[in-house]
Amino acid sequence: MVYFLLSQGYERGKTNKTLFINKEGNDIILVQVYVDDIIFGSTNEILCEQFVKAMQDEFEMSMMGEPNYFLGLQIKKLQHGTCHFLGSSLIS
Repeated sequence: MVYFLLSQGYERGKTNKTLFINKEGNDIILVQVYVDDIIFGSTNEILCEQFVKAMQDEFEMSMMGEPNYFLGLQIKKLQHGTCHFLGSSLIS
């Protein structure tokens, strides 16, 4: 998957090697890969749709919908698209 993402124009994170970033104009898409889970988001919904199509064309995968939790963090999406990551159990 790493080689596929790199071939699609994504750059690998410098610190977090499981984070992939692709910038198109003023928009950005972030892809976080963790074992067999992928979470992604973008400033442009079309980039998300293109990412899903490219991944489904290349790999056998299914969409699970919007996440409620990822790596122990609760994710709450607000109406205008902003996400809040809640992890009070991590801040003790």
